[in-house]
Amino acid sequence: MNKLAFNRATSLLLSFILAGLNFSVLQAKPDNKLTPAEVIAKHLESIGSAEARASVHGTRITGTCEVIAKQGGAGQSIGQVLMASQGSQNLINMTFDSGGPSIGFAFDGSKTTVTQFRPGRHTALEQFFAEYQMLVKEGLIGGTLAQSWPLLNFQEKNAKLEYAGKKTINGKELHAVKYTPRKGSEMKITLFFEMETFRHVRTEYEQTIYTTEQKKIGGGGGGMQDDNMRAATQRIKVFEEFSDFKPEGGLNLPHTYKFELAAQSETRPVLIDWTFSLNTFTFNAPFDLSEFAVVKGTSKPN
Repeated sequence: MNKLAFNRATSLLLSFILAGLNFSVLQAKPDNKLTPAEVIAKHLESIGSAEARASVHGTRITGTCEVIAKQGGAGQSIGQVLMASQGSQNLINMTFDSGGPSIGFAFDGSKTTVTQFRPGRHTALEQFFAEYQMLVKEGLIGGTLAQSWPLLNFQEKNAKLEYAGKKTINGKELHAVKYTPRKGSEMKITLFFEMETFRHVRTEYEQTIYTTEQKKIGGGGGGMQDDNMRAATQRIKVFEEFSDFKPEGGLNLPHTYKFELAAQSETRPVLIDWTFSLNTFTFNAPFDLSEFAVVKGTSKPN
């Protein structure tokens, strides 16, 4: 074999080897990253058909609730919960068998109200919703149980979604999606969806507020304001979990809803959670705007 023929044969052999390597790499590393549009589309299908979703114009959900304060207070309260929503308007209100003041929040489309266990005073749970009104206005709290859930009308919310890959939580692999409201947020918000069904099963909210930032206040959130907490760094972590999905009015909705608020602080740590067991779902219920308001430990909806 002459030198020219040898070089051609060698080049041809190298081409086959490189092609084989490239094929192996493509096979070993497929691009499985989803786009936000794909996540939203699959998630909406998990709730119900487009026709079923469009047919709902008012939701009233009731059930039992249990609130447990493990830090930042102590005790357990059992009672009833009302979740109501219509468009961007939403409400969660808990009343207790002990006859004590209710706990809840509401958004009427423009204004957020939060209960007060005493005039001018909030419990730690109420304080969280008073400080982080953005989460209520955005429709995030309550997930798909509320018509205000932002993924139902994502174009109007104009938030930013970023697929963050697969995460394992409590031994279960889930799709993770970062959520940033249109006006931004210092709080890190992550939505989690089941791998196969794309049902929304968890939301996490996280923020660290340093001592120099403690004077911030208002609906955007700047730390849970407490006289004993302002001199200490706070690490706030909240999660919602949704399970026990069942069909209701053509929609596939969770019937168990858990919420946990944890605020790590050297001066006053907080750990409070609630569990809702939901059993009655009423759709296309008529609402008056005044119903989406809560004041001084009482709520207007009945």
